[in-house]
Amino acid sequence: MKTSNLISAALLALGIVAQAGAQTPVVYLTGSTAFRAAVFSALSSTAGPGSGGVFDASPAVEYTTYGNSSANGGTYMVFYGNVSGSPVWIDCAWSGSEAGIASACNTTLTNQDRNGNSIILNGSPETWLNVSNVTVAVGGSGEVISTNPASGSGFFEATSHGADLAQSDTSQAISWTPPVANTPTALQDFGVEAIVTFTLSRNVNPFPSNEWTHCSNITLPQLNTLFSSGWVPAGFISGNPTDDDFNVYLVGRNLGSGTRMNALGDSQYGAHKAVKQYSIGFGIEAPQSTHLDELVLTNEGNNGYESGGDVSKALGIINTNNGTGSCQQADPFHGGLGWFAIGYVSPSDALNTGNFGGAPTNNWVTVDGVLSSDGSIENGSWWLWGHEHLYGREGISGTALTVGNLLAPAVTTQITSVLNYGQNPAAHDLGIPTGLMNVTKASDVAYPLP
Repeated sequence: MKTSNLISAALLALGIVAQAGAQTPVVYLTGSTAFRAAVFSALSSTAGPGSGGVFDASPAVEYTTYGNSSANGGTYMVFYGNVSGSPVWIDCAWSGSEAGIASACNTTLTNQDRNGNSIILNGSPETWLNVSNVTVAVGGSGEVISTNPASGSGFFEATSHGADLAQSDTSQAISWTPPVANTPTALQDFGVEAIVTFTLSRNVNPFPSNEWTHCSNITLPQLNTLFSSGWVPAGFISGNPTDDDFNVYLVGRNLGSGTRMNALGDSQYGAHKAVKQYSIGFGIEAPQSTHLDELVLTNEGNNGYESGGDVSKALGIINTNNGTGSCQQADPFHGGLGWFAIGYVSPSDALNTGNFGGAPTNNWVTVDGVLSSDGSIENGSWWLWGHEHLYGREGISGTALTVGNLLAPAVTTQITSVLNYGQNPAAHDLGIPTGLMNVTKASDVAYPLP
């Protein structure tokens, strides 16, 4: 391990840094949690620009990630290497597409807590890791730290500020922070990198009830009712009145989420329309170490989780004391024998937490009989997907502009020819090359058409 100071000292000794005390530039990147794994692949690549990488092929890029046992699922990521021959830090904080756009505009978004009170949305603008206090791994292998640094530990910069670059699952046209010419909201669009994908899933139940099993499919009108009410009797979804002893609850994201924007917009419910949602295991405003082994169902109102990873973790919680799931727990709001939940999430976040779709362990929900998959997205029978954009702050220039110009094509190359996503119709890839799509959308909130 070595700190940035040690790195700079080593470069100076080799004569690579031209001037003692020269400040290594830091490029700040935020946005989509659904797409961060693809961006991680581009930033950690040692192939070099033009072959799916952003950093020069040599010396090998070094990095550390925080907040997840999977390197590509970290809440925070820090990369260090050469870009066009000069050392650069890329400082990443993944808070969601809408929070990312707001951060690139250096503005704040207002969220709501479970009681309807206005609160500032995390990540708008973002609070960043202080790269001078972060260590990165030697040799390009990286380091993965499963927890986030503690606030006040010196790992974070003293004040929040805007991002240079932001990944978004939708265009700024339907954003909570729309573009206005000649203002900081007039972001630069580096273009569509790929198609970003989403799915619907029930919460994991080791001993599923008949009601859980019967609700393996939901119609689009039923889904929109669930968005609006936050819960419905299971029989409303299954069509079987005997299932009404169970209720189904909605789990989802907050206003900073592109996943939420896609789910509500693509379904025609209304991208900016309020919903009613619940959390599992712990209130979303409580530390995630609280009640992780308990199925505590909390009404969050119009609020939701900050990341897709948190939604997937919530959907995966069981009672570790006895190994049972929510089907064996009394409904805390309406009584009855049990309950379960349905949430909207990216396939990558779901799969990273062991929440699998398809046989033999099918927690995922079909919509009008169609399962989310690469093939159903490419042929237009699955509608819940978006166009992944990379945005740059207004007036972006210098090293940040260089990184933006390298990152967008690097991500596209990763999706298309390195990771080879979209090739297997039965797969559930996080992104699909635009060239494989047999359908298009006229807008962010349109149904796919040939």
